[in-house]
Amino acid sequence: MQGMTISNPKLEFLRPVLERWFDCIDRYNAVRGDNDTPYWFDERANLGLLSAAAWMAEMVTLQNAPTRKQNEDGERNVSADLFIASTEERAFIQATQRWPKVNNLNLTQPLSEVASDAKRISYASDLKLGCLFVSPQKAQQSATPEELQDMIDDLQKENTCAVAWYFPYAYRKLRNEAGQYHPGIAVLFKQAHG
Repeated sequence: MQGMTISNPKLEFLRPVLERWFDCIDRYNAVRGDNDTPYWFDERANLGLLSAAAWMAEMVTLQNAPTRKQNEDGERNVSADLFIASTEERAFIQATQRWPKVNNLNLTQPLSEVASDAKRISYASDLKLGCLFVSPQKAQQSATPEELQDMIDDLQKENTCAVAWYFPYAYRKLRNEAGQYHPGIAVLFKQAHG
């Protein structure tokens, strides 16, 4: 199961990136075999995949990108977790990750927090995005198709500018060393204003 919804036209330029993000996850899984998957790790690992997907989509990225921010005392140097740009568009991204329970995603608060963090990474005129990677988990057994569909429905109900999800069939029954099943990953974007 994979898909995406982009509700904010300003983020439409990310569509080819998100399409290739699915391919990057598949390639990682193919190379590493059936005992490892990238979404078990943290936002740095997943930002790396998103960055690779952007390059595949003929865009450029820079992680920990230096930026300038205007404040009351003048300008100061800050950095964005990821800078992503095409020839016409660009965005500064601040990212985090959560590992919620499959049947209790509870993403409103972390999504608001990362969007709030993104406000601080560049000028008000720049497109700044909070980015929340979500790798749901379930103990003892893998998620059922019904649970996966419920998660996708919940993801699409969140107040986002864009959301993409990937629950690869071959990896739904894969569990990590702690015995947790992680059926896949979603990424949610929320625009930071100000």
